[in-house]
Amino acid sequence: MVGLVIVSHSQMLAQGVLELAEQMTRGSVVMEAAGGIDDPDNPIGTDPMKVMMAIESVAAQSEEGVLVIMDLGSALMSAETALDFLPDEVKEKVLLCSAPIVEGTMAAAVQASVGASLKEVSAEAGAALNVKIEQLAPITGETVQAAGPAQEEVLEGEEVSCDLLVINKMGLHARPAANLVAVAGKFQSTIQIRKDDKTASGKSINQVALLAVKNGETITVTATGPDAQQAIEGLKALHADNFGERDEDVAEVVMETEPCKVGGEGFVSGAPASTGYAVGPVYAHLATLPEVERIDVSDTDAEAERLDQAIATALADIQALQRETEKTAGKANAAIFEVHGLILGDKDMRDNAADLISAEKVNAEFAWFQVMDKMASDYRGLDDAYMQARAADVMDCGGRVLRVLTGEGEQAIRLERESIIVAHDLTPSDVAGMDPEKVLGIVTEIGGATSHAAILSRSMGIPAVIGTGECFQQVSDGKMIALDGFEGVVWTAPDQAKLDEISAKRDQWLADREEAKAKGAAPAKTVDGTEIMVMGNIGTPADAPRVLEYGAEGVGLFRTEFLFQDRDQEPDEQEQFEAYVEAAKAMNGNPVIIRTLDIGGDKPVKYLDTPVEENPFLGERGVRFCMARPELFRTQLRALLRAASEENIWIMFPMISGVEELEGVLAFQAEVREGLLSEGVKIADKIKTGIMIEVPSAVAEAEKLGAICDFFSIGTNDLTQYVMAADRGNKSVAKICDSLNPAVLRMVKMTCDAAKTTGIEVGMCGELAGNPKASALLLGLGLDELSMSGPSIPEVKEAIRAVSMDDCCALAEKALAAKSGDEVRDLLK
Repeated sequence: MVGLVIVSHSQMLAQGVLELAEQMTRGSVVMEAAGGIDDPDNPIGTDPMKVMMAIESVAAQSEEGVLVIMDLGSALMSAETALDFLPDEVKEKVLLCSAPIVEGTMAAAVQASVGASLKEVSAEAGAALNVKIEQLAPITGETVQAAGPAQEEVLEGEEVSCDLLVINKMGLHARPAANLVAVAGKFQSTIQIRKDDKTASGKSINQVALLAVKNGETITVTATGPDAQQAIEGLKALHADNFGERDEDVAEVVMETEPCKVGGEGFVSGAPASTGYAVGPVYAHLATLPEVERIDVSDTDAEAERLDQAIATALADIQALQRETEKTAGKANAAIFEVHGLILGDKDMRDNAADLISAEKVNAEFAWFQVMDKMASDYRGLDDAYMQARAADVMDCGGRVLRVLTGEGEQAIRLERESIIVAHDLTPSDVAGMDPEKVLGIVTEIGGATSHAAILSRSMGIPAVIGTGECFQQVSDGKMIALDGFEGVVWTAPDQAKLDEISAKRDQWLADREEAKAKGAAPAKTVDGTEIMVMGNIGTPADAPRVLEYGAEGVGLFRTEFLFQDRDQEPDEQEQFEAYVEAAKAMNGNPVIIRTLDIGGDKPVKYLDTPVEENPFLGERGVRFCMARPELFRTQLRALLRAASEENIWIMFPMISGVEELEGVLAFQAEVREGLLSEGVKIADKIKTGIMIEVPSAVAEAEKLGAICDFFSIGTNDLTQYVMAADRGNKSVAKICDSLNPAVLRMVKMTCDAAKTTGIEVGMCGELAGNPKASALLLGLGLDELSMSGPSIPEVKEAIRAVSMDDCCALAEKALAAKSGDEVRDLLK
């Protein structure tokens, strides 16, 4: 990916432009600001050495090259001088750009984020002012010939092919197709996917999805270019990992929509998309796309630029919506919007619209609508119900671009009272933006149970009937209706007897849900009486009541980094103290284990000056980062010690690598404690303090570590990647990064044995802890406590209640003797 360097006479201006660009790309593009000079009395100016160091830093992380964007005057000379000091191998990867610093950087950053070449990024930046000039043309009379996008090079070189049998339950639908495109995009080579007589670009999400590859079908993948062999190997590895998809990702049963029954009986039927019952007034949602007219234009390049800017804005909106959905419906369901981002970032879709603008000299709105409508129609024409449902995704994210181009705002659903929403169709964006406390149920005229809107409805527990046919003619705003999400029936004119019947069923359904939660609330005891603590993982105080609702007996992991992210400055001591106390109070006296700030690696925080490292997972992470910034750490520890003196809070340090490091951290904590006492702050005599076991060196020294702390918590995600020397975020080694590998399990057993020897508690808060199939194995390895996301708690507790400790220990012995993670998985079945 291309990196950017921003050169300005003002340090504040350069940094401000950098922050704007980072918001547009969510940190996916490597960028540095080189602004001002190091003279407090005269800070305005440019420093060639500062520019040179910024270029070197970005070049080291950006294989595709570095684009330098400057403001004026001496900035150009400083950049040219900086180039003279650079070695030739770096200099040849650098391009100076004449684009305006603000608009040019925004356009360049977005173009770089989708993997464009250095030439393409520079061209995009150079054309950045044309939209503004066009908008002001009636006033200024100014016109500019826009620079068109650079043409993609046709690569030559080695051609390598392979055949891949697709075994995914639902074929190459949106998520696996997105993973394929993401891997293909890492390579220079041209990548083609062929199924029968159809061929698609491996770097186009829509082309791949429209191949409609089903379970059991074979595709031929061909890579041509300088890294063709590496590309094929990367795609083979992805295929071996089921294209990054797990069975649980598509666990919902695919239900076909029955023919709609609309008649004089006062009911309609469709697909039972989300179970449950509802009775309430109608909220009629009549969402429509903006009306688009064909307008002849003369400046087609400016129209293409308008389109690119609208796509960039829509992408930023989608990324924000994805973050919000993660909080309400979980990361797996929020991945829907990752697919939307890939659809909008599809160069094929954008280029088709740009070609139409150029060929027919039409406005961007008209061209985009034609391409979007054709793409959706192509999806609807497929013979697979799941792929047909993707048409709604195209119209949803494509409609965002259309609204930006036309200036029409989105028709958001805003409920003033509890209601049943009736709509022709609902997009994932519509559902994600709803207030689930006020939505009693959902009815749509079109769509099926496999639509992403239906999937989101299920994740939020909202009863839904999808694909009822024309039901608007039978309902009106405020009219009382009833729905059965189990059978897929909606009563559009119910009499009082029907309303009473469905209301009673709703009451029973809600009671059954509470009973399921009650099972989660009961203790997790094995059949022979061993009680295991089952706790919840949280990221904010607001998450605590939710995990308690599922039966959490405490918080096994409070990730404090969420308090520091998505803001402009760090939270102060009082804000942190209040957040920690709020979470603990919500848990009604149960223990709350709060992990100190764990950033670095894959979790940078920009305002904390996170260092750019060649291998961040082996660099300043966890306590290493905090100990290098004592004032930051002191503030958090003061807040934690105060909170732990009022509530049942335990303090946990991440990424401890050995005894010497832990002793240093404990000494610093003691110093902070003494400081508070000297100020007259009352601090408890004993506050439980423990560590995360995440690195092999900590396992090797576990007995010594256990002698100087109060508890262990095993983080399986990091422990696995360090034991197996496989980056857990790298899809090409995903199969190696397996928490069930016997080597990892042996590390868990060694940690548990050391904890028992030293008489301390040992828990697990990594992803493996929430897998009910692994519960018996983890108990057999010696764990006292498991911590996980809220929805996993009831099922894990049920799994524990079904086993004896003798059986667990026997299973653990077999797993430790196994040869592979797959062999362990077979044992767990």
